[in-house]
Amino acid sequence: MRNKYLQFALGMIAGGLLCGTTAAAADYLTATPSTQTFYLSGQRISLTAYDIGGNNYVKLRDIGQAVDFGVTYDGTTNSVYIDPNSPYQEEVKQTEQTTGTPSATVTEETVQAALAQLKEKYPSGTLYGAPYISGSGGPYRVSSIHCAGWAMKCSDAAFGTLPWRRIDRPSWDEIRPGDLVEYTSDTTNHVVVVVRKTDECIFVTESGLNDKTRWGGQYFRWWLEGQPEYILFTRYPQ
Repeated sequence: MRNKYLQFALGMIAGGLLCGTTAAAADYLTATPSTQTFYLSGQRISLTAYDIGGNNYVKLRDIGQAVDFGVTYDGTTNSVYIDPNSPYQEEVKQTEQTTGTPSATVTEETVQAALAQLKEKYPSGTLYGAPYISGSGGPYRVSSIHCAGWAMKCSDAAFGTLPWRRIDRPSWDEIRPGDLVEYTSDTTNHVVVVVRKTDECIFVTESGLNDKTRWGGQYFRWWLEGQPEYILFTRYPQ
């Protein structure tokens, strides 16, 4: 019976992948908690699902736990392995997601050092492993793909579990390395991670619909401040 349920689970995954191209037509997708109910062998089960572009998305690990098949992830090759002949085992959290710089020692230098390590591990054009689920909550905790997932991954690597602060239409002086800058233009909504700043612009790392990293992007101050929506998310202690 486990193989039967595994075929069903893989069908759900394949359906999500096939429908994903339609959802990807939007430059920025919003995930909201799904109200769907799920049943296994006639018994209602609890699964956390999100509605993205009209489709329900469920973590593969949650399906593996419910049906009882093995799911493992190899970070070195960015690969997921499904083993229908082995039982489900709890995930061992990656150090990158659970550790960070203690609040007493966070400086711009430590943040830039953390970003430099990420750049070495995920150079431009590298899949960063979306969805990225942050253990710290944060502004994009239910939209952990594309630009939002990469932004959260960078922030957690630099700040650990430090709390978030939101600043609408920040002054230029308030922007620091590691901060997330979100903007809404006439055509898109996007979030980037500040790597360094000059008087005229910020140099950033970011991601897009392909969930691959980009380093070296540049956004000018005059352009950002002229957008309809311009938000700063920071985790530096006050």
